Amino acid sequence: MRILAIALCLVMLASPVVGHELQIYTVIVNSEGGQPADIPNGTLKEGDSVWFWMKDTTENATLVIEVEKDGATARSGDLVFECELDENGSKVNEDCNTRYDFVFNPQNSAGVWNFTFLTYVNDTLVKTSYGSVDIQPDLHDEMHNNETGIVEETKSDTKLSTKSIAGIIAVISLFGIMFVASQMGESTKFEEE
Repeated sequence: MRILAIALCLVMLASPVVGHELQIYTVIVNSEGGQPADIPNGTLKEGDSVWFWMKDTTENATLVIEVEKDGATARSGDLVFECELDENGSKVNEDCNTRYDFVFNPQNSAGVWNFTFLTYVNDTLVKTSYGSVDIQPDLHDEMHNNETGIVEETKSDTKLSTKSIAGIIAVISLFGIMFVASQMGESTKFEEE
């Protein structure tokens, strides 16, 4: 029975899984605005993240980031250049932040997102700058939509992929292991009698 459990675990590990590795893109916001303000097209997909770092050293400057798509808006709290730390290296004020993390929803976030960088000095808005990113859909190489919205199969969909073949071989191997293990169990019973 132990051999069967181990074989099942090995088959599950060998099963093909398709997806993209989640990416984190960093935007540094300094006295000149976001760097880069516009994230290159094709860089990010659904489920990826953008980290906005406040690096404007202007005295008493704070930054607010707004991320918007189709009327839906997310807004950061006030970001500062640095937070005061105690002797242990912990923040004195837990609400103090130097970075805003925005994660694009893994479903339905494809499209153009706009960024607004609002820079305040002594609580007065002194600068507004803008940026954007075009989030790509995460298609997982199954089926792709063409421009007319009709779903069509790609060439790679019609042929067995290497991962599919590996999965089939793993399942066949599992049955072989189970057969050999069951035969070994029966032969030891006869030897004991």
